[in-house]
Amino acid sequence: MTNTIVRLWHGDLETFTRSGMDDPELNQIEHLLQRNGDRLEEYLDESGKALFEKYFNCIEEYITILCEQSFSSGFCLGTKLATEALTFNEP
Repeated sequence: MTNTIVRLWHGDLETFTRSGMDDPELNQIEHLLQRNGDRLEEYLDESGKALFEKYFNCIEEYITILCEQSFSSGFCLGTKLATEALTFNEP
């Protein structure tokens, strides 16, 4: 089951649309992240820039893994709710 969920997350099974990508609030935050990261890099020397890039890559990997786990957990919860709803017998 987990393998199927991971494949679904990566778009290997169905067309996967990123519904939040058109969210103005998320777009604004993404813009702020990019702008502030660019401004920070202006103040860093070469070794600072290299360290900042490593930090950014770790954060990006962390967020990717966290999102995948959240997707899987949400999918499992939805499946449990659907199963419960379909097997519920009223007294």
